[in-house]
Amino acid sequence: MPRRIHATIFALLLLVTLVDRSVGLGAEPKKKIPPVPLPLLPAVQEWIATLDAQPSAGGAMDAERVYIPIQSEQLVALSRGSGATLWKREIESTWPPIVIADTVYLVASDEIHALDSATGAQKWRTAFDGRMTAPLTGVRFQGSGVREQVSGNVLLGIFERGLVIAFSADDGRMLWTHDLGAASHFTPAIDGVRAIFALEDSRAVALRLADGRTDWEQKLEGMLTQPSFAHDRVFVGSNNNLLYALMNESGRLAWRWKTGGDVIGTSGDAKGGAYYASLDNVLRAVNRGNGNQRWIKEIPTRPVLPPQTFGDGMKYEEIVVLTGATSEIDAFAAKNGAVIGMYTPPADSSLEGAPLIDPLLKPYQVAMVVITRDGRVIGLTPTAMLLPEPANVPFSLELPGRRLERERITAPATQATKAN
Repeated sequence: MPRRIHATIFALLLLVTLVDRSVGLGAEPKKKIPPVPLPLLPAVQEWIATLDAQPSAGGAMDAERVYIPIQSEQLVALSRGSGATLWKREIESTWPPIVIADTVYLVASDEIHALDSATGAQKWRTAFDGRMTAPLTGVRFQGSGVREQVSGNVLLGIFERGLVIAFSADDGRMLWTHDLGAASHFTPAIDGVRAIFALEDSRAVALRLADGRTDWEQKLEGMLTQPSFAHDRVFVGSNNNLLYALMNESGRLAWRWKTGGDVIGTSGDAKGGAYYASLDNVLRAVNRGNGNQRWIKEIPTRPVLPPQTFGDGMKYEEIVVLTGATSEIDAFAAKNGAVIGMYTPPADSSLEGAPLIDPLLKPYQVAMVVITRDGRVIGLTPTAMLLPEPANVPFSLELPGRRLERERITAPATQATKAN
């Protein structure tokens, strides 16, 4: 056989061997890297803006703008990226706005205003009677059964003596009303089918979002606080050191847990855990199913707002964010309570409302905005999202090649030396 044919066959065999090895290597399972906690904190100041007047309530935020009612009876829209003022509208309000899609909704003393989020132009407004006792709630329905009866998004207003009114978010028309029989001062917990209200007379009541009919009610003990929903549980605390878990389908008491202080609010996560802050300066995590404590964390300041949870559990593990009496904002890992980071606003500044947080972190983008009662608005970017370049360091690597000895230079001989 000619030598050239031998060489060709050898080359083909070598190629087949290499391909086979590469396929085998590629088929090896890769190690799964566990997600890290959402790196919201620590954060650095991206911008600071000064309002024309002090805020009259907390704000709202979407992907491009921040919306804040101020005491000069205006609603101000700022750029989320730079803090620049984009537009203003002459509307007085003592309630935080809400944003759904491209519309901002703001409650005045006797009207609800719907504004275009980009320009502030009026879309509609609708009047109401009575005094509102809790922030306006925007509801995005889940499930086809509800969509067949109510089209689009719905706004829930809670008024004195416990009157609940549902408005269409599209045009402001009234959809249904329901008299709860007692006042509520908290936004309801929403499970996609029903809204669960915590009332002054210690009842928890669930109303169908489609038509406002009562699904269930449960009498509890103590003055109830802000409710929350996670999977098939509704969590609500009270001022007699108790945390309750109710079945959201029936309202039946699943369990109750004795706490070390008055519960000021609860929050649930995507995996079914519950977190609550109490006035013994403690943040606790409990199992959804039975209330057993997962972890407990002493917090550096007295909590003033219910905890908030952020993260998707896939790309980032969830975190619990808590705001204290000194306006310090702390973030804890939902898995084990480890401290993730903290932020403290400028000296002698207290916060107006909860921090505005976007859980979808993007490089170089403001993810959190805080509003201070003295009229300052601060945009914060997580340090993990800044992607800093490595610092310049002196060149100290060993160059390839053989090190040469330094050549010794002798001084030239003088005339006197030559004469000798």
